Amino acid sequence: MPAGNLMVVHLGLLYAVIEAWGKWHFTDARVDELLKAPFLEDLRGFRNASFHVSVGTEALVLGWGAEADRIVWSQNVERALRAAILDWEANLAERIVQYPRVKDR
Repeated sequence: MPAGNLMVVHLGLLYAVIEAWGKWHFTDARVDELLKAPFLEDLRGFRNASFHVSVGTEALVLGWGAEADRIVWSQNVERALRAAILDWEANLAERIVQYPRVKDR
């Protein structure tokens, strides 16, 4: 199931980005709304399968792919995160003024 292995890594890394999003206190209305969906725990399972020893990976992948709304949701989260992060970087000078603790680093 080589494609499944790629899906596990992809979704595991998506969860890692989402974890950092919250840890680093990023905010974006679209991203924050998407992250209210009930799929985050499932993504955590992919992260664990990618970075820790895990059994039943094939079942995890098949279960995820069987529900189209999960795939659409993950694509929407990726697009929203990409747009928000690119916007953050494009307006970095303003954000440094807004978050003075960043200047001290």
